[in-house]
Amino acid sequence: MTDEWHNSTPKNEGKVSIMSPSLIARSVDTNGEENFPKGAAFSPDGLCVLTNTASDHQLRLYNTPTKQPEDCAENTNGKILKEAIIDWKTSLVANGCDSVRSYSWYPHMNSAEPSSCCFLSSSRDQPIHLVDAYTAKIRASYCPYNALDEMESPTVATFSPDGQRILAAGFRTDRTIHVFQTATPGRDSTVLRLGKTRRSSDGQKGLISALTFSSPQICCFNNLLAVGTYAPGSIYLYDDRMSSSQTPASTILNGVCVVGHGRSHSRKKRRFVAISNDGNNDEEETGNLFSKAKIQWFQSRARGGVTHLKFSPSEAYVLYSSSRRSDAVLGWDVRMVSGNDDYASCPVRGFTSFATDNNTNQRIEFDFDETGRRLFVGGQDKCVRVYNVQGGELIGRLDSLADVANGVSYTFSAQLNCGLLAVAVGGRRFVNNDENDEGGESSSTTTAQDQGGLELYRI
Repeated sequence: MTDEWHNSTPKNEGKVSIMSPSLIARSVDTNGEENFPKGAAFSPDGLCVLTNTASDHQLRLYNTPTKQPEDCAENTNGKILKEAIIDWKTSLVANGCDSVRSYSWYPHMNSAEPSSCCFLSSSRDQPIHLVDAYTAKIRASYCPYNALDEMESPTVATFSPDGQRILAAGFRTDRTIHVFQTATPGRDSTVLRLGKTRRSSDGQKGLISALTFSSPQICCFNNLLAVGTYAPGSIYLYDDRMSSSQTPASTILNGVCVVGHGRSHSRKKRRFVAISNDGNNDEEETGNLFSKAKIQWFQSRARGGVTHLKFSPSEAYVLYSSSRRSDAVLGWDVRMVSGNDDYASCPVRGFTSFATDNNTNQRIEFDFDETGRRLFVGGQDKCVRVYNVQGGELIGRLDSLADVANGVSYTFSAQLNCGLLAVAVGGRRFVNNDENDEGGESSSTTTAQDQGGLELYRI
């Protein structure tokens, strides 16, 4: 495989620069048919990368290389030579027992404090496990029980920003969010409902697929919870203070619809058109208002089902999302929920988008750099796109990957004094039986490189 980087930085965007990236490590131990990594997540301290493999259902931990980039053999173009690429091997393996649905790092994880080194794992037909990142042993288990007193595994589980609570959602039997106290394993949880019943017309509908919190360093408060669902795709915002231990059982959450469905969304759409005193539409005087066509464009890109949500690390009350079978990562202006009177009249709306190739049901991730000014987006077309968030321009593209770039994760390494980008490469393949009959044995063989793997780039 050859690594190509196309740098297309605009002349008027000198402040946003992209170094020519170099592949410094590639995983060599993800063996087996279709055993590709699904997603990637750097630890909060940036010293290791967590992923899980599709076929053997294992959670794998890779330590970031400690070798300085300048110590590697480079050619005249600054590219690290193929002989210098590190064979990246797993340093820790935890068995997921069944298909791993989600994983999440403890937000205050620090490798110098072993007690803080742990992560959540949610697998099919399994409780939520808190796994030790040093020994791979299960420290604690959290068991969500439904109304039939049956243990049900969630689609997504994550920590609150302070790490004191665990939120689990995405249950097939009901529209609920279970909130566990991290220090109290077991089945005791606060149950928050998104509607009166599973089939009632009120509240947010669909299977919950993504949870994310606002950044406490950027927003005035860290109580803003964004929830995304599969088809019918929707995004709602909730006040996380309702999920405290004092919240009564089966509390119904009242949220703000960003995009989606229901009566509240229908009422919200009418606010996008302003009527002047003489009865004419006055859209130019209200610069925040979008046309009906633009509203429908954003709705159509999220309708397939939300797969990833993330708040901007640099701009307060800006939310980004990606969806199934969507050709764009969408940006949403949610300043209305900030509590600031200056933004009280600003509608929650889509305001920007970043193109990608995502015509698939596979989860495709995106991530920001440490400044929040560069956006890294995976894609089905075997490349990673890099955008200038402020200007919206494509400023770089990593081409010629072996397969789908399904996961990206960025961190700044203080040890190496550079940015590191982890890329999870791989996807499901469905072979045509007719082609197999005609092609014979040659069509059934695939190389290890074609199966994908986890790759690490120096930015």
